Amino acid sequence: MKIGRKILNLRRDRGVAQRSLAEMTSVTPSALSRIEAGIHQPKGPVALRIARVLGVSADYILDESAPYPPPIEALLEAEIPSESMVEENLTAKEKELVDSYRTLGPEEKVAFRDILNAFNQDFGELKNFINKSGLLDPENKKAR
Repeated sequence: MKIGRKILNLRRDRGVAQRSLAEMTSVTPSALSRIEAGIHQPKGPVALRIARVLGVSADYILDESAPYPPPIEALLEAEIPSESMVEENLTAKEKELVDSYRTLGPEEKVAFRDILNAFNQDFGELKNFINKSGLLDPENKKAR
């Protein structure tokens, strides 16, 4: 199966809108459309990002002889093992959050990241406001 058709089928099977996949993979919607139409082939980093979002390995995406739907091995290769070094220094609560995040669908992950970004931006603005307003005493950092 052609790479573009495989990406299109995977995206549709997972219920991901083309615009959402483009956003999640830092590709323009028109570029993704051309990839799915078979006009362009995704370069390595783009193929890897698409594969991660769609839950398969990059090898599976790039291998035109790979069957569709993907075999279980292609899905398992894409998963980060739970005993990876990334989680080595996490608290139990942090590990629980990571596991919960992994259960989200692709569009839910985008929404979650958007919420975190908005929170970080709002928190930064709040911190600037507090600093500028003098609500905290610079000597002991306690509220007045």
